[in-house]
Amino acid sequence: MFTREEVLKIATLARLELSAEEVERYQKQLGRVLEYVQELKALPTQQDAFVKHIPRDAVAFRGDKVLPFTPVKNLLDNAPALEDGGFLLPTTVVEHT
Repeated sequence: MFTREEVLKIATLARLELSAEEVERYQKQLGRVLEYVQELKALPTQQDAFVKHIPRDAVAFRGDKVLPFTPVKNLLDNAPALEDGGFLLPTTVVEHT
């Protein structure tokens, strides 16, 4: 099960503000996801069991069409910080030793 701190860290990374009830609910839900993954890992499978191809009738194809691009202003409205008309990103310095 996820700890309260882990859920809050994930929420911070996703820029979400969670109430105490939501934190508790997500703890349980995320814990259940991990339990399900463990259940899947326990299933017997063959070593070479993988999809080699997808049948043509398994996928609904759609035609390509040109769509108008969202105005840049609309995209930038959701940015946490802007600089010179673009996204402001944190400085990342990598030290090679």
